[in-house]
Amino acid sequence: NFYHSTRLNIAIMGDAAHATSPSVGMGMNTALADALCFNRLLDEYKDDIKVVLNEYSNERVKEGNALTDLSFYLFSLCGSQALKYVIYGVLRSYLSKWFPKLVLEDPQAVIGRKGVKLSQVYAMATQIGILQDVRSKNDYLRREYFEKRSGLMTHERSVWGGTLKKAGVLLMVIS
Repeated sequence: NFYHSTRLNIAIMGDAAHATSPSVGMGMNTALADALCFNRLLDEYKDDIKVVLNEYSNERVKEGNALTDLSFYLFSLCGSQALKYVIYGVLRSYLSKWFPKLVLEDPQAVIGRKGVKLSQVYAMATQIGILQDVRSKNDYLRREYFEKRSGLMTHERSVWGGTLKKAGVLLMVIS
């Protein structure tokens, strides 16, 4: 992953580098952070563009990847799961004020806070388990929608249409 070409002496920023869903509302903020980082690096490395381009990618790719994952997996497409995490978020925000060493803040409340990088929010959401849980559900729902929409699946999934393990024997049940 890189956001530059040393051969062409160009860098990409904003949506060109990390186009995402607008669900976290950080696209423009991240684009401005890209520009600020590039400017700082130009000053730091005395306008040595080859060094600046490499350092720019080293700093910004991590944040761009965090933005992309957060925009797709911090918010659930499943109504009941989304409600669960809204309730958890409210509880987490309340409890983290009273027990900051025991309870992490809700990651959604931390996005956009001055001095907090998206990669830090990503790590927090991963530590809590939100990203893994929502990723599993959202990917399933997107795949199911695509399969139905494209005609790959012409019937409903069977309750028994998966793989069962019983007494150490693997059984494939065809629906």
